[in-house]
Amino acid sequence: MHHDHHQPAFDSWSIVSPGVLLITILLGVGYFLLIGPWRQKRGYEETPSLWKKRGFVIGLAVFYFALGPVNTFAHDSFSAHMMEMALVYMVVPPLILLGLPSWVYRPLWSTPKRGKLFRFVTYPLVTLVIFNGFFSMYHLPVVFDTIMASSVLMAVSHIVLGIAAFMMWWPLTCPVPEKDRLNPLQKLGYIIGDSILITPACALIAFSDVLMYQAFQEAPVAFTFLGALDDQQMGAVVMKIIQEGAYGAVLGYTFYQWVKEHKRKEQEEAESIQPRGENGDTSTMVY
Repeated sequence: MHHDHHQPAFDSWSIVSPGVLLITILLGVGYFLLIGPWRQKRGYEETPSLWKKRGFVIGLAVFYFALGPVNTFAHDSFSAHMMEMALVYMVVPPLILLGLPSWVYRPLWSTPKRGKLFRFVTYPLVTLVIFNGFFSMYHLPVVFDTIMASSVLMAVSHIVLGIAAFMMWWPLTCPVPEKDRLNPLQKLGYIIGDSILITPACALIAFSDVLMYQAFQEAPVAFTFLGALDDQQMGAVVMKIIQEGAYGAVLGYTFYQWVKEHKRKEQEEAESIQPRGENGDTSTMVY
C-alpha cells in the first residue's frame, strides 16, 4: 500500500524522457550534417549506403527507447534494467559503428602511436575479456548494489561499460575495411567466445533461488504479475535473448558480406579470363 511515493516515476512525462529525446534528436541531426554538408565541404567521396543510414537511425531510436522509456522502470524492475543494458550494449554499438562512414574513423590511425594504441584496445582477445569481465563484475551483488546506491558510480560504470561495448563490437563490425583483422570464420569464433563468456553471469542470475540484489528488494513491484524473483530471472533471460539476437544478426551480416566478396572475386577472375574467348558474345555472360 505504501508505494505511492514511487508513483511520480511512472508519469507520462518521465516515460517520454525529454532530456534523452533531445540528445537523441541532436545526435541524429549531427549525423546527417556530418554525412551531408560537412562531408562535401571536406571533399570526402564516401557516403553511407541507405541501409547503413537506416541502421544508424534505428540505433539512435533504440538508444532513446532504452535510456528513456525503459530506464523509467529500470530502478524498480530488474528485468527492465537488464533490457536497458542489453539494448545499450548489444544493439546500439554495432548499428552506430556501421552507420558512420569509414573516414570518420581514419584519424584514429593518424599517428603511429595512436594507431598502436587503437590496435591494442581493439585487439579481439583484449576486447572480449574487458567487456565480459566488466559486465560480469558489474553484476556481482556487492558491486551492483554499491553502484546502484550512487548516481556518480552509476554514470561512471555506464560510461566504462559503454566504451567496453564499442571496443567489443569493433572487431566484428570493423567499419574501416582495410583494418578488418578477422575473417568470417574468426568472427564466428569470436561470437561463440562472447556468448560463452557472458553466459555465467546470466545463468547465475537466471537460476538463483534468492534475490541477489538489495537494490530491487525494497522496490515496489512495478509489474504486479511478476514477483521479485521472477523479475530477476526474467532479467537474465531478456539479456540472453537480446544478446543472441544481436550476435546472430551480425553473424548473418558477416556471411552476407563474405558471400558478396566471394562472388565479386569470382566475377573479376571470370572477367580477366574472358577477353581471350571469342570476341563479342562473352561479355554478356557476366550478366
